[in-house]
Amino acid sequence: MFSLSAFSQSYPVYTPELKLKEKFRLFDSTTSSTEQKQNSGSQFSKPTYKVNYLKLATITGVTAGAFWWLHNYQKNAWWSGQRGKFHFQNDWDYAMSADKTGHFFDGALLQAIYRGALEWAGFSPTASTWLGAAFSIAYMTDIEIEDGFATDWGFSMGDQICNVAGALYPVAQFYWKPLRSFNFKWSYLPSEDITSGKKNGAFLDDYNGQTMWLSVNVHDFLGKKAKKFWPDYLNIVTGYGVNHYQEYDKRYADYYVGLDINWERIIPGNSKFMLWFKNVINHFRFLPLPALRFNKDGVTYIVNF
Repeated sequence: MFSLSAFSQSYPVYTPELKLKEKFRLFDSTTSSTEQKQNSGSQFSKPTYKVNYLKLATITGVTAGAFWWLHNYQKNAWWSGQRGKFHFQNDWDYAMSADKTGHFFDGALLQAIYRGALEWAGFSPTASTWLGAAFSIAYMTDIEIEDGFATDWGFSMGDQICNVAGALYPVAQFYWKPLRSFNFKWSYLPSEDITSGKKNGAFLDDYNGQTMWLSVNVHDFLGKKAKKFWPDYLNIVTGYGVNHYQEYDKRYADYYVGLDINWERIIPGNSKFMLWFKNVINHFRFLPLPALRFNKDGVTYIVNF
């Protein structure tokens, strides 16, 4: 956007004998300082990005190692001794849909991890955002394909839809600023199934111990006067969790409303690493904070994760 003040300056008087190159030189000299500063970051001065291939190789190596470990962990936890023909499975209601919210969260978390890593390696924010989503979808799709060959599971279109939606939600936030005020979080406290040894320790599907949260940056929606009385890091959060999800006659849901912390606004540091670190940990709710819990037994005031 051009600055009107820049054009209000006095220009050299035009004379017909000025050559074309001289005209451009004179124009540049009158707009070189103030206007270029005002338009920094606009079409006049676009930032340049250069990929650091050593950093990219580091990301590739860490990814390969992490994927190998996770694949073997999931193989032992879910797929051991279950190899069969590829098949589909309709499981939208599995674990009272806590499984689906988990897939959405996993897709968003992986996207955030890779977006920050790729920006650190020198990719532009736009490229990092899209590539992060692509890596997230690729990994989650690999899990679904493995599920498709497991006799007790199956390729779930519900899971895959949530995987893709979760990976693309940060992309939508990148392009539409109001969405940045709404972020999904996850918290976990081992359920009795884990602590008693009933389950094999696979916390990823310990849905009785998981809670999914939607954290809202209230400060973003307040007027100027109200902002003075509400800390920008204090959020309102709603939550969803399940109990006894495997026992159809006993299972029930918990709903929560409470307070939350936006770690991106309270932890100092603006380096690429710190921005990435704050964004990643902001996907988790790990401090005990006050909340109201609503379920079949009524309303309870609690302090929970």
